[in-house]
Amino acid sequence: MESLITVILVVTLILFAGLNIFQDSMDAQAELATTWQEMEDLSGERARTTLTPISSTIKNSGGTVEVTLRNEGSTKLADFDRWDVFLQYYTDGATYEIGWYPYVSTVPGSNQWSSAGIYVDAATAQVEAFEPGILNPGEEIVIQLQVNPTIGMTTTNMLTVSTEYGIQASTIITR
Repeated sequence: MESLITVILVVTLILFAGLNIFQDSMDAQAELATTWQEMEDLSGERARTTLTPISSTIKNSGGTVEVTLRNEGSTKLADFDRWDVFLQYYTDGATYEIGWYPYVSTVPGSNQWSSAGIYVDAATAQVEAFEPGILNPGEEIVIQLQVNPTIGMTTTNMLTVSTEYGIQASTIITR
């Protein structure tokens, strides 16, 4: 009789452990499916996003860079504080500089960047009217970057912008 109670208890524990393992496995599969869907969504966002450099100028004796980018994809872009801006350039003293520039929502200070505006057409200064502050498909953003030390004369430099989805646009800037 004692061995029968022990057997029932052991079988019950084994069944309980098996059910727990099964439940944990099902939870892991559900989380894996959710994560996989998020990856596919992000991949779709990347596939539908294209930034194209339109123009670039160096102003203020090499201290200010303005770049116009057009959203030629089908995804809206915002969250500019999650964008990365890199500039590789030569100074007047022929020193090679590589810098990452943080976003500010106000007028940029030294070694910062901001959006100088979002336009339907930046060349004619036709300001966006639909969803202000969001770079919709077909719209253009003017990025203004303050550089210190300044960009040297007759130098070829490269600016790279990367969105929150990892989409990159690069342009060559000559002063």
